[in-house]
Amino acid sequence: MDPVEARDEWEYDNFVKIEWLDIFGTMVAAIIVLFIAFLYKNKKLGKDPAYKFYMPGLGAKIFGAMVYCSIYLFYYGYGDTIAYFESTNAMANLFYQDPNKYLEVMISEPSIEIRSLFSDKTGYPYGYMFYDPHTFMVIKLTSILTVLTGKSYFLTSLLLGCASYYGSWKLFLMFRQYAPEIENKLAWAVLYFPSPLFWGGGVSKDTYTLAATGLFVYCAHEFFILKRRKTITVILLLFTSWLILTIKPYIFLVLFPGGLFWIFYQQLQRIKSPFVTFFLFPILIVGVSLLSYYVLGSLSGSMSKFSVDKAFETAASTNHDLKQEYYGGSSFDIGDYDGTAAGMLPLFFPAINAGLFRPFLWEGRSVVLFVAALENAFLLGFTLYILYHTRVKGTFKIIARNPLLLFCITFSVLFAFMIGLTTSNFGALVRFKIPIIPFFIATLFIIDYIRKIKPKEIF
Repeated sequence: MDPVEARDEWEYDNFVKIEWLDIFGTMVAAIIVLFIAFLYKNKKLGKDPAYKFYMPGLGAKIFGAMVYCSIYLFYYGYGDTIAYFESTNAMANLFYQDPNKYLEVMISEPSIEIRSLFSDKTGYPYGYMFYDPHTFMVIKLTSILTVLTGKSYFLTSLLLGCASYYGSWKLFLMFRQYAPEIENKLAWAVLYFPSPLFWGGGVSKDTYTLAATGLFVYCAHEFFILKRRKTITVILLLFTSWLILTIKPYIFLVLFPGGLFWIFYQQLQRIKSPFVTFFLFPILIVGVSLLSYYVLGSLSGSMSKFSVDKAFETAASTNHDLKQEYYGGSSFDIGDYDGTAAGMLPLFFPAINAGLFRPFLWEGRSVVLFVAALENAFLLGFTLYILYHTRVKGTFKIIARNPLLLFCITFSVLFAFMIGLTTSNFGALVRFKIPIIPFFIATLFIIDYIRKIKPKEIF
């Protein structure tokens, strides 16, 4: 544990110290985690063969987290993840100095009074992070691990990555129930795909929200679709909802109405009469829209600038800001958005294209962006492959008959539209899109599987 040192400035740089003891401790911790996971896997494997993927998935997650840390620490030397960790160091110093003050910060909203609890001796969280409640929540939560690890950057990232793996693993188990014959492909889509492993493996908002989104969908499926209504499922459903709302509320803007539609459409599918189903479908659309508007409107206080009444204004502001030169020349432009509902229409398809498939290969101007461009080339090629072999009509028919696939495509397309509309910077885009990837790719694999086993029902 580093001693609490006096700081001359209230914001500081290059405070992440890496020593051999830190690296050795992280390696030992990784071995211990993998050994415990090995025992857990062996215990579960006899009852569920899906657990043969548990260890490889966890190993991939740990590898992704370590690569993420190394690139930002040794290649870039800066970035939000570094700033997050430096800010958690101030929180850890405050805990070591006065646990009561630390607890007060943990349960309070950011304010000048709360910031005054820090000092030059503890250091201060970065101001732009401290005064943003969504960002500061990441600092608060991560500080728990920072305290436990003695302010070790790699060890904190390792433990956070391992904890976040739970959401990805549960999401994989959910998809596997629908197509166990292609479990290898589903594991690749949910557990092994590079972007979620990289961007969702370090100290960042994305690590928390990727895990929370996967776990939220899994719990909703357990509770509402399979009707396995355990207490722990309800607790996790509420906890993941809170986590998403407090860190990235805009994910909930898509996830909640999509989940409602999934649940009610599942019930609609059980009606035998095509006429009644046809009559009730538009009622379902209107009902879900009104209920979503009411619930999301009631949550406006916790969603701040992402609330329903401010969403258009925030989207236009973000779209404009991310085009600026200070983002390092990785900006792109699908057109200007004026902050109105009508202004969205001409940008609908360009925004979806950007959210799902950009940057293209010729737009990857750095190592990280080029790797993302390779992934996007695969996504685009695989999508065209499905549409060619299944045909557009057959693809829609498969999706319409499967409520889970309809939810996944709805979530993927709407989320892609939202981030494509508001994000005009490739560096931000490749991070923001990672919640889409497991849902979109798993859906494509399942569509291809259904096409092969039930061709007569499709064509």
